[in-house]
Amino acid sequence: MRIIPVIDLMGGVVVRAVAGRRYEYRPIRSQLVDSPDPPHVAERLLEASGATELYVADLDAIITGNPVGNGVREFLTGVGVDVLFDGGFRTLPNVDDFPHPVRPVIASETFGRPTSAEAEWAFSIDLNDGASVGNVGSPVSLAADAVAAGFRTLIVLDVARVGTDTGPGTTAFLGDIRARFPEVELIAGGGIRDRDDTARLTDLGIDAVLVASALHDGRLRG
Repeated sequence: MRIIPVIDLMGGVVVRAVAGRRYEYRPIRSQLVDSPDPPHVAERLLEASGATELYVADLDAIITGNPVGNGVREFLTGVGVDVLFDGGFRTLPNVDDFPHPVRPVIASETFGRPTSAEAEWAFSIDLNDGASVGNVGSPVSLAADAVAAGFRTLIVLDVARVGTDTGPGTTAFLGDIRARFPEVELIAGGGIRDRDDTARLTDLGIDAVLVASALHDGRLRG
């Protein structure tokens, strides 16, 4: 089970995400850092988790639909590890727009139903309390469409659970995806609290989890 630390960017700083209420997000307060500066937070998260990759969300781009800014691009390429990046894509990015080590995340919340993919991209099935965000069909049908489109990495992210310390609420759906598509890389996010949660997800065959609050609060460390 890989732990992938999460960095949510808004207004040039790292913010603390809670239950998807983005307009209420504030600069991160953490046991790990005394500053919301993105490079500093990234360094400490990687140290605390022992991870060699990050998940980064550009909330300004996700909310507004504006292009990813130069400051975010510089951070992505300068962080020094592989990055899964949700840039709020409404159309498929050019393959050359985000060279290695950045892997674009095409999210159902902003993109809708998947169409085609590059092998290294990931598709995020975005949920709110277990239901798909927007009028894009059921989570199961989204997973099937993503695999048919060529995605080999699927993320299941329940934004209602993010930062709430309530545990993952998508285990039944995750188990269904794993049974249907045993060959895909499957990543879970939203509500991960501790090693007990990661152990349960490991038993389901989940490859990795997205974690932020449990790291910042000291409940889950490498």
